[in-house]
Amino acid sequence: MRIAICDDNTSFLNYFKPMLIKELELRSIKDEIETYTKAEVFLSHHRRKPFTAIFLDLDMPEITGFEVARRLEEDGNCFVIFITSHQELVYDSFSFRPLNFICKDPNSEVMQKRLHMVVRQLTEALKQEKTIVLENKEQGRVSVKLCEVTYIESSSHHCIYHFNDETDTIAVRESIGDIEDRYREYDFIRVHKKYIVNLKYVFNISRSKETVVFKGGSELPMSRNCKNAVDDALTKYLRRK
Repeated sequence: MRIAICDDNTSFLNYFKPMLIKELELRSIKDEIETYTKAEVFLSHHRRKPFTAIFLDLDMPEITGFEVARRLEEDGNCFVIFITSHQELVYDSFSFRPLNFICKDPNSEVMQKRLHMVVRQLTEALKQEKTIVLENKEQGRVSVKLCEVTYIESSSHHCIYHFNDETDTIAVRESIGDIEDRYREYDFIRVHKKYIVNLKYVFNISRSKETVVFKGGSELPMSRNCKNAVDDALTKYLRRK
């Protein structure tokens, strides 16, 4: 995991970096951490060798944290965690879809507790960055990330992958049972004999209609015997967010 910390306050960088290293070591994560006091330098280095995530101060001179986040949106491959001592800016940060935020606090225990939760969330989010290769005669080999898959449909001895950008589907000759076992640890769950869904895109389940409701408003049928398992899985997933 390649991580940047960008803050114009050198004292804070020296305080925060060991705290972050401690959290990553607890999860046995191999990391490469770089610190920056200037946003332009960070952006230049990120273009040459992308970072996995950045802990980014909102109140930066010359270029604000919001502007840095806007530029990072163009590649979409870097998780942003805002850091700020101005809690009133937190709500303004939501439009940039950060992974989370950390308020600077003189109490190190409070910050460590918040950082513990954020690092846990980051490691969970990175699970779906896994790249898989799908292959069929018509399309050949196609590389996709699990985070791009909204659901998988079983049809006539094939499994059809559906994607969040609504691009063409990809059909692979494979058993849905095998796929269920393979992707369970990546937050995919069987909701019906024909469907496996990515919990990342699930908004809720409708017990009355027996459907899974996606964030975009579309729905898929849900089997009665899957309801409890799906409800439990979704609840656990949302508690991690």
